[in-house]
Amino acid sequence: MAKIPTMSALYKKLATLGFNKKYIREYGLPSWWDDELNEKPLAVLEGAGYIADNLNVDLKSLLIPEEEVKFNPLPDTKFKQHNTKNKEHPYLAQTLASRVAELISYGTNIEYKNLPNNAQTIREEILSNHKTVNLESLLDYCWSKGIAVGYVNNFPKQTKNFAGFIQWQKNCPVIILSSNHKHRAKFTFYLAHELGHLALGHLREGILIDESLEFNSNDDEEKEANEFAVHLLLNKYDNYLGKNKFQNAKNLAQYVINFVIPKLSNIEPDAVILNYGWHNKNCFRQAMAALKILKVSTDGQTLINEYLADKLDWDQFSDENYEYLERALGV
Repeated sequence: MAKIPTMSALYKKLATLGFNKKYIREYGLPSWWDDELNEKPLAVLEGAGYIADNLNVDLKSLLIPEEEVKFNPLPDTKFKQHNTKNKEHPYLAQTLASRVAELISYGTNIEYKNLPNNAQTIREEILSNHKTVNLESLLDYCWSKGIAVGYVNNFPKQTKNFAGFIQWQKNCPVIILSSNHKHRAKFTFYLAHELGHLALGHLREGILIDESLEFNSNDDEEKEANEFAVHLLLNKYDNYLGKNKFQNAKNLAQYVINFVIPKLSNIEPDAVILNYGWHNKNCFRQAMAALKILKVSTDGQTLINEYLADKLDWDQFSDENYEYLERALGV
């Protein structure tokens, strides 16, 4: 029988993938793990199994000293707006998100229903049950169509996250959002963008990763998904404010509330303001400040995972998977 490494040896190997000891203890190992087990071969073997399962690491490569540790292979992956800032560990966040997506799919009893391929039809379907297309109504729609949605951002420090991630599972696609933003308006646009990829047939299997969303993307599918999202949220009122200049964020917020929204039906004021910042990059900070003045909800991350926690059948999970998913989702 091959010699089983110590836990300290495993920590050292996992560091090459971007995991520090603190992260492994918090997310890789179960809560009952005690450092007294670190030198006990059978306990380390069991611990390695938990780490491999939770962190999507190839168990054989982790345990064999002379092998370079590696992640489990991901399904066919389509990168959009590949971010060069994450050069050292480019697939860390995506690999962890992939594992969470697998668990979410396992714990949901939903089946995907084909989407209309245009934003206007989806907008009308949403407005038949809601006053506007916002994060809450969009989450309702996704789940009703058999699309699971979650938020994940508990990655090792200095790991570059992503804007959006879609992974096809056997029964349904799973969308994972991971932006550091908190405004619901931002998450609404990101979710609408990912929904656009699905509705427009940009992904039929495997994984699609939007590391960032860019206004002037050179990628045709990204342009199409952006246009889809804007139409879904704003109908025909894209760039409604044009290149208007406002003295400050307060003036922008007041103008939208007092003069724009009364003229537009079924449009959220935060969508108009965010769209203004999207088209006028030099005014983006002003737009964000205007959202703050309007006291737009900053619980986007929480709302997404509250929906998810309510939809999951937690009894489907082992105690360890249950515990890991709770930590990863922050619920």
